[in-house]
This record gives sequence, C-alpha cells and structure tokens, in this order.
Amino acid sequence: MHELGDLSDRQLLEMFQEGSVAAFEEIHRRYFRRLYAHAFKMLGNAEDAQDVVQEVFISLWAKGAGVRLHTGLAGYLFTSVRNRVLNLIEQKTVYQHHIDGLAAFLRENPAPAGDPDEEILFSLLEAEIENLPRKMKEVFELRRKGEMSYAEIADQLALSDHTVKKQISNAIKILRDRLVQWKSQLVVLFF
Repeated sequence: MHELGDLSDRQLLEMFQEGSVAAFEEIHRRYFRRLYAHAFKMLGNAEDAQDVVQEVFISLWAKGAGVRLHTGLAGYLFTSVRNRVLNLIEQKTVYQHHIDGLAAFLRENPAPAGDPDEEILFSLLEAEIENLPRKMKEVFELRRKGEMSYAEIADQLALSDHTVKKQISNAIKILRDRLVQWKSQLVVLFF
C-alpha cells in the first residue's frame, strides 16, 4: 500500500469517498495552507480566512461519498473557497449597508431632547423586535446578539444563505419604518 502523501488527488478523493478518514486528513494537510493563503489574500483578515477554509472542509466532509467533481480536487477546493469568500464579502457589505442606513437615519432624525426619549425609542425598538415574525426574529437575533455569520445562521436553522440575508434585510427595513413612525409620534408628544 502506498503512503497517503504519494497518492494523487484522484486516488485520495476515491479513498475518502469510500470512507477513509486518513484520506480526508491527507487532503486537509495537503491543501489547508494553500487555501488559507488564497482566502487571506482575498479577505485580508486571518480569522475570516481560516473560517472560510474550515467551512470548505466541513462541507467536503459532510458531502462525503456524494462529492462529484467536474474539475480536479484542487480546482474544486479553490473554487469553493473563492465562492465562500465572495459570499462573505457580499454579506458583510449588505449588513454594513443596513447598519449605515440606520445610523444615518438616527443622525438625521435625532431624538427631541434628553436621554428619556432615547430610552423610549430603545424600548420601542426592542418591543418591535419582539413583534417580528417568529423566524425573522430568530434570524435577526442570532445575527445581532450571537454575532453569527449568515452561513452559520443558515446551517443552524437549516436555511439557505439567501433566505438568512433576506430575513435580516426585511427585519431592518421593518424596524427602520417603525423608527420613522415613532419619531413623528414622539415629536407630537413632546412639542
């Protein structure tokens, strides 16, 4: 029997598909550093790069015998990393866009005067979060309090990344609309 390090990618993949943990470990050993360098080059963040590569290997492990490649193993792994990096960049961009929108709204529409109004707005906001549809609230709270990525939320709740992104976007839109309503009501109450 050959040493695993001497086997081709195709041979390692076949062994892995037949259930060999050692073959998976060899694939991981062979590609982790190169995939990490690829992800880091695109992201510029060590933690995010490591998370992306780990997610690719977790996905490969989960697929097991079901892995069907139209390219070589290296091409599959590098493409998977690139796609996950692009998804992560898009998620962060969309999330940041919504946060920036809320921050701009609050800057342009300050509370009438004093901290009690801010506390009222915060209480109303928390109440509105509680009133979000159940699944939307769950997704929103995991992102807000758990600081989980879209992919982590999708995995935990068995949803697609797209559904998670849409739920968070809808929640922020609902909350922004409610903030507009509250501001006008508070101005009437306090003036």
